[in-house]
Amino acid sequence: MLAFIGGALLVSVLVAGSTYYLADRYLVSQRIEAATEQSFSNIRLAVRYVEPEQASLAELVGLLEARGTFDVLLTKGEQWFPSSISITPGSVPDALLEEVRRGEVAYHFRRDESHLVFGSPIPGSDITAFFFFPVHEVAEALALLWKVLLAVSVGAVMLAAIVAVRVSRHVVHPVRLASDAARRVAEGLLATRLPVAERDEIGTMAHSFNEMAAALEERIARERRFVGDVSHELRTPLTTLRASADYLLERAEELPEAHGRAVELLSADLDYLRRLVDDLLDISRLESGPVNLSLERLNVGDLVREVVARRSRSADGEVRVEVEGAGDDLTTLADKRRLERVVGNLVDNALTHGRLPVTVRVASANGTIRLAVEDRGPGIGGRDLPRIFDRFYKADPSRPRLDGRGSGLGLAIAQENARLHGGEIDVESIPGAGATFVFRLPRISEEGG
Repeated sequence: MLAFIGGALLVSVLVAGSTYYLADRYLVSQRIEAATEQSFSNIRLAVRYVEPEQASLAELVGLLEARGTFDVLLTKGEQWFPSSISITPGSVPDALLEEVRRGEVAYHFRRDESHLVFGSPIPGSDITAFFFFPVHEVAEALALLWKVLLAVSVGAVMLAAIVAVRVSRHVVHPVRLASDAARRVAEGLLATRLPVAERDEIGTMAHSFNEMAAALEERIARERRFVGDVSHELRTPLTTLRASADYLLERAEELPEAHGRAVELLSADLDYLRRLVDDLLDISRLESGPVNLSLERLNVGDLVREVVARRSRSADGEVRVEVEGAGDDLTTLADKRRLERVVGNLVDNALTHGRLPVTVRVASANGTIRLAVEDRGPGIGGRDLPRIFDRFYKADPSRPRLDGRGSGLGLAIAQENARLHGGEIDVESIPGAGATFVFRLPRISEEGG
């Protein structure tokens, strides 16, 4: 809209400026041409009048003045005869006076003066004639033209603004709404729809977009239900298998060595499969619709210590926790279970893919709580960083699973739970120098705040 109005304003200025410039040149040139023709006619009359050599200059002044709307000044030596008391020899510009004294015919015109002065010697005599033509009518005509052009330009810009607003409302605004809706759908808000106000091309586009969004929502909902149903159905046989594997592990010493090793491998894979099913169920719940958070007041520093203490490897000092800041600075409203899942997944990821020791730092700054998990592992390659939070993505697909870990869903679940709290997880990594996952959590003082 602004571009359209700006273009109309530019065109109006160019048209008005060029019109005024051309009109100015035309009117001034016409005035000069008419004044020149009148002056030469006056000179011819004066030549015929002064030939008897007994002519009265005063009478000649009156005769010339009667021929038009201009003033006359005749000079002879030191004598001067004006047709008006307002005209004196000082009214003649110095440059024009010098040209006439050299016997030239010339005129002088300046916009800031009220007269066009034409000067010429009268042939056959020592008389010099100056004619003062008023130019106020030219200035008045140009002033009127300027007002008209200004009014037309303002009207054109206002008309362009009205057209731009209507175009923006009927074309640009719906397109912008469609763009915003597409972005929201891309962010996962599949219930987004466009209003269908009219049955024109824009309305058809909105209707088609709504049909596409509805179809996409239904398809993804079916896939989520399928994942949730499959995961749920797998839990019962997995529980049975887990109980059977535990029974066999208790009697592993009674089994042949090869059979005992097979039971251990089976138990490890069952742990991995159970963890994978739990992660799939968690992902399915997160995506099935709005999630209700059970908010309570938590000290993030204490929560991190509890989570790390429950990790088996922390007993050997493999995970260090460093907390900076007072208790109030690290306190916020959050869902404890989901926040524990975020911290636990980040720590597990560092223990699985990094090298010890792992350091967890908790601090507060600028209204947010910053939790950083650092490891000393091989780091993450530049091409893997943008996809590290994708589901089932592994920077090193050939790396074996360790102790049932490495389902490829831990970081994705952590990121989803972080976003539920209004936070975000970023990763910084230098190949060969480890990786740092930073969780920034807004500090909320009261519910709804």
